Amino acid sequence: LGIMPADVGQGWNGGAFAIEKVAVAFEGAWILGFLRNEAPSLKYGATLLPKNPETDQPGNLIYTVAWGINANSKNKDAAFSVLEILTSPAAQQWILERGLAIPSRKALADNPYFEKDTPEAQANKTVFLGASAGNVKPFKFKEYGSKWMDPINVALSEVMSGQKTVDEALEIAQEQLDELMK
Repeated sequence: LGIMPADVGQGWNGGAFAIEKVAVAFEGAWILGFLRNEAPSLKYGATLLPKNPETDQPGNLIYTVAWGINANSKNKDAAFSVLEILTSPAAQQWILERGLAIPSRKALADNPYFEKDTPEAQANKTVFLGASAGNVKPFKFKEYGSKWMDPINVALSEVMSGQKTVDEALEIAQEQLDELMK
């Protein structure tokens, strides 16, 4: 059903996609610049996630670069000035055209960049429009940081490698997550 990137000598999904060992890679916009450089003749596109049959809402998992200011910072004014620069229209245009992340400005939805006939521009347009559909929900890791991913990643690896059944892996992951969130 699926493979892990390491199964084809790659360190991430984008690498496996670039060498055409997988048909689909669930990645962020950073894959676009990678594909431009590492697989320039690869024909690819992006599509929206399927709709939930009960709500008719498309699925969405938007994760991107973020900037923040520590609430305890002694330099909040200076940090805020930096954030203003990083989220400025010019900086967000630069991010959009480099395929680094989804820009944080809705005003870019009608940007001429999206009219370019390149795989990068068209993939970015699809993702940007999906993110603008009103069904993106913010999330926070709270005090768990990235620790919440460990049980899930282990479970996925064990299922995909045949070491555990889905039910076995889910039970263990749930126990570990419950313990983490006590």
